[in-house]
Amino acid sequence: MLAHFYILNNTDIVLPYIIAQKEFVKRNNPRMSEKWMLNEHNKNFMQWFQNKVGTNTGVLETLQRLALGPNFDVFTFSAYDINNYTFYTKTQDDKSTMQNSGVMIVAESEHFATRHDKNLVTASMSYFGVIEDIWEVDYGPFKVPVFKCKWVDINNGVKVDENDFTMVDLNRIGHRDEPFIMASQVKQVFYVTDAVDNIWSMVIHGTSNHLNVEEADAMQTPSLPNASQSFHDVFDVDYVHAVRDDHEEGIWDNTTLN
Repeated sequence: MLAHFYILNNTDIVLPYIIAQKEFVKRNNPRMSEKWMLNEHNKNFMQWFQNKVGTNTGVLETLQRLALGPNFDVFTFSAYDINNYTFYTKTQDDKSTMQNSGVMIVAESEHFATRHDKNLVTASMSYFGVIEDIWEVDYGPFKVPVFKCKWVDINNGVKVDENDFTMVDLNRIGHRDEPFIMASQVKQVFYVTDAVDNIWSMVIHGTSNHLNVEEADAMQTPSLPNASQSFHDVFDVDYVHAVRDDHEEGIWDNTTLN
């Protein structure tokens, strides 16, 4: 249910319910730490939200369908067109001369500085990853495209070199408990192996629908972007119009939604 939970936490019309449930938890547990309350929210929000909205005909149909939850069969793709870019899974990338599986997002996220810290810190951070799976999560009247990614460990796998280029170590994987991102949120990036130290790859920000990996070295690479995107930016799932890539149709998969 990780994909569904991520969608709920990143859909604007659900935000008032997230705030209300967090306030409910805090009000009923005033002596508990922020870390405990966040864990309690994560553990109970989906059921609380379903009970709160349920089949209430007085709310938007979109909200009602989100509260009821998705079907557990997912529609999967090896490629997907959205935001004027074509994205591939890493498996599809390996079959192609085009590299389209790299993604990044700049997000305001709440986290704890260390495992022992009990106070939340909010910061704008850049995350880099590679798409493993492309799903459409099916809510009946609408579907939400999501990417399941391997994310580079932001603490040990990302650096800015002396030339102000962003470099990543794609073998340093982190954030394993948060693999999903909504397709509408990401930007496309390409990774070019450093000729001096092949452990590191240079990040090139996407400017076109396709990039031949042999052409990547010729492109200029900006450093970490300054703009930030909140995890609660407006996302109206009633108006998702992503287009599948024509070269391979999606298939229904009985994979359990996790």
